[in-house]
Amino acid sequence: MSILLFASLLPVVILIAYIYKRDTFQKEPWPLLLKAFGFGVLAAMLDVTVAGLLSRLIPKISDGPMIDALYNAFICAAFPEEACKLLMLYLCIWKSPLFDEYYDGVEYGAFVGLGFAGIENLLYILNGGLGLAFGRAIFAVPAHFFFAIFMGYFFSMARFRYDNRRRYMTLAYLVPVALHGTYDFLLMYMSNLQGTESDTMQEVDTLSGTLYVVFLVFFFFVWRFATRRVRKMSGQ
Repeated sequence: MSILLFASLLPVVILIAYIYKRDTFQKEPWPLLLKAFGFGVLAAMLDVTVAGLLSRLIPKISDGPMIDALYNAFICAAFPEEACKLLMLYLCIWKSPLFDEYYDGVEYGAFVGLGFAGIENLLYILNGGLGLAFGRAIFAVPAHFFFAIFMGYFFSMARFRYDNRRRYMTLAYLVPVALHGTYDFLLMYMSNLQGTESDTMQEVDTLSGTLYVVFLVFFFFVWRFATRRVRKMSGQ
């Protein structure tokens, strides 16, 4: 049990250290940062209800590996998860007098995202075993972190650029949704293809291989642009 807990939370702790160290202006108080992390955990719990309601309101219109992947990636995952995170980020710091720098939105957004990622990662590894830990540490946990950086970036823009507040708040939701949905879609589509019966398995393997390359390229660019946002907002 202890090794599973360690494996689940280690990537979260590493990313927390990274985003906190980047704050070179005025360090944020740990009680509020931990509150943001806790709100991320609450977002994961709220998501169970929101995702269930959304899947009932928007039923899947047809079957097939691609449609199934799109539905699960966006309707069941990206839309409700990012909505819950943004709500918790807003409730946590929007009216706080400590939210007084552009980087604060990125930092608190990252803590909310990592709270969500931490509890999700723990549940996956407890259910699926230690074999999941490495892949999720390399991709899943950082992905939530990157989505949160984009959310926090536009959230700060909405906070401090009053003339375009609605536009930036919309982007704080839609950009993470687009990135999250694309990330999940590529992985889910690859997984669905592996369970597809086909007369030409070579075509399935070729498409799966192509999707895997696209996924790696996509992940690389998300990582690159997210870390650039961190450097820009932190003045480094």
